[in-house]
Amino acid sequence: MTGNPPNQQPIISLGLSPVLVAVELLGAIAILLAVLLIVKFWAVLPDQIPIHFGLGGLADAWGDKVTIWILPAVAAIIFAVLTAISRYPHTCNYPVRITSDNARRQYLLGRGLLVWLKAEICWLLAFVVRQQILVALGNAPRLSMELLLGLVVLMFGTVGVYLLKAYLAR
Repeated sequence: MTGNPPNQQPIISLGLSPVLVAVELLGAIAILLAVLLIVKFWAVLPDQIPIHFGLGGLADAWGDKVTIWILPAVAAIIFAVLTAISRYPHTCNYPVRITSDNARRQYLLGRGLLVWLKAEICWLLAFVVRQQILVALGNAPRLSMELLLGLVVLMFGTVGVYLLKAYLAR
């Protein structure tokens, strides 16, 4: 079942729960951590750093060390965009039909999804920055595919939990 077109959904003002505020802070901390790691290791990073890892976790493309700033920049952009979107839940699409009776529940669930995914994505990108540094300095042979896979499974799990809760809160 698909939801209403966003322009026909009720407009409701929502606040953030203390848990979501903490999760928002965790996402921001991930971006800050990535930036601090780069600043800390900048002077010792070689001119070429890994910019892509293959399926086995081995670096298969190298680039100028300035490219290490791309991931924190992407994380900051994702953080800003998802923050903006979460402030206007009535403009989003939902997996269930939005009514005046369920709008508040669905909007809170949708906002929660965006906040959790935002934090998880920021931590994923911070993790990749850390791995880029470790591999570039020769302190790790490859990207930790196990941890990367765990983070991706966590994100899919977050979406799955959201879909289940959204369905149950119809």
